[in-house]
Amino acid sequence: MGTSASSNGPGSGVSFDPPWLDDINPDGKETQGIENIENDNLNQNSIIAPKARFGNARKAFGEYVRSGSHNALRKSLGHYSKTGMGGARNISRRMRSSVRTASNIFNTFQALRNGTEFELGRTLSELKQRGADATQIVDAIVKYVCPTGGSLDEVSSRRSASVALTEFLSKNPYADFLQLSEDEIWKLTSSYLGIEAFHRIQTDIGQAFEKADIPYPERIERMNEMRKFIQVEISTQMNKIRSTNDQKINIEKLFSQTIRNTFETYEVGV
Repeated sequence: MGTSASSNGPGSGVSFDPPWLDDINPDGKETQGIENIENDNLNQNSIIAPKARFGNARKAFGEYVRSGSHNALRKSLGHYSKTGMGGARNISRRMRSSVRTASNIFNTFQALRNGTEFELGRTLSELKQRGADATQIVDAIVKYVCPTGGSLDEVSSRRSASVALTEFLSKNPYADFLQLSEDEIWKLTSSYLGIEAFHRIQTDIGQAFEKADIPYPERIERMNEMRKFIQVEISTQMNKIRSTNDQKINIEKLFSQTIRNTFETYEVGV
C-alpha cells in the first residue's frame, strides 16, 4: 500500500469541504448531492475546522503505530471523526464524491449483469476475447466508473477502486464481472468504500507511518491491519442498513449513511 503521504494533512481555520467538491461527478451525469439527500442543514460555524484539529487523533494514532493496539486505533479514529473532521455527519458529506463513485460501481455491475450496460460490456467482452490480463480489465472498469479529474478526491477514488477490483480478482480468479451475484456486488462496493476511507485517513494523519521508529515491515503490517479494521466496520454497518431497508432505497443515501454510522461508532467513548 505504500507509506508515503502527499502532505501534512488539512489545516485549521478552513472549510471542511473544499469549494470544488460538488463539481466532481463520476459518470458525467447530473446527480443529487448527498447534502440534499440527507437534508443536513449545517450552520456556518460547523463547517470551519478548529485549531489543532488532528492533535488528539495523531497522538492516539502514533500509539497505535508503535504498539499495534486496536484500542489506540479506535480512539484515534474517534478523535479524527469528532474533532478533526467535525463529526461523522461531516465525514459522510466530505466523502460524497466517494459515495457517488460507490453508487456508480454498484449500479454499473448490476447493469452489466442485467445486460443493459452495453458500452462497458462490449469493452470487457473484447478484452476477454483478446486474453487481456487482470490489470487491463481493472483499468477498463476504473476508467468507466470513476471520475477522471486530477483532484485529490478523484485520484483517491480511482486508486481505491483499482485496489478493490484487483483484490476481488485475486480472491475470485474465475469471477466474471459481467455476471456478479448480488452479494458479490455488495461486497465489492463495501470493499471500495473501506479502502477509500482508509486512504482519506492516511492522507490526513498517516504521517505517523513515516515518522514511527519501527521496522518497515511492521509499519506495513500496521497499515494493513488498520485498513482491514476500517473495512470490517464499513461492511458491518452497510449490512445492517441493507438488511433493514427494501430494494427501493436510494443507494447513495445508503452508502452515505454507512460512512456516517461507521464513524459514529468510532466516536463512542472519546
